[in-house]
Formats: sequence, structure tokens, C-alpha cells
Amino acid sequence: MTGMPAQFASTPKGLANLIDQLEPLAKQLLEAANQRERPRFVELFTLHEGYTHQLLQRLEAGERDKLSPEQRDALKRVLALRLEVQTQIASWADQVKHELRALSQSSKLNRQYKP
Repeated sequence: MTGMPAQFASTPKGLANLIDQLEPLAKQLLEAANQRERPRFVELFTLHEGYTHQLLQRLEAGERDKLSPEQRDALKRVLALRLEVQTQIASWADQVKHELRALSQSSKLNRQYKP
């Protein structure tokens, strides 16, 4: 897996390929977020964001009218997965915040009661 997203042809087939790449990538991203695999998550997130950026540009340029019903369904699944990923990121951040708070309190106690 590379850090640079592929460029997809500016055709309806290229848009379909882009959506087809995003769905399994979003699933992998969610899995990495669920498992708190930071290095893998960062790599997948970078790739996913690159593809998402391409998708948004194309949809804003009017290509959304060229989507088949199946592609629209796949796009809805990708967006639902993206929402799940964002929820996992928020949960992960909250967990890290609590862990940092616990470390800070532990450090304060160690300094305070150090013989």
C-alpha cells in the first residue's frame, strides 16, 4: 500500500472505480480504528482522505448525475462507514485523553509522596 492515492480517469467508469476503491478502504480504516492500530490507521486515513477529496471534487463538478443506482448505494455505504470511523476516532481520542489524565495524576502523586 502506498501513501499516495491513485488518480482515476475523468469518466463515469473512473468515478465508479473511485467509489469501488473507497468502500473496502473505508472498511479497513474502520477496522484499524476499532483495533487502535495507529500506524496502519494513519496510512489508511491518508489514502482514504485523498480518495475522498477526489470524489468530492468530482461530485461538486456535476458528476453525481452520472452515478448509477448501485453506485449511489455504494456511496451511501461509504458515507455511513465514514461516520462510523469518525465516531471511533472520537472514542479513541477520549480514551487517550483519559489515559493522559491518569498519567498526569499518577506523576503528581509520585512527586508529592516521593521519599
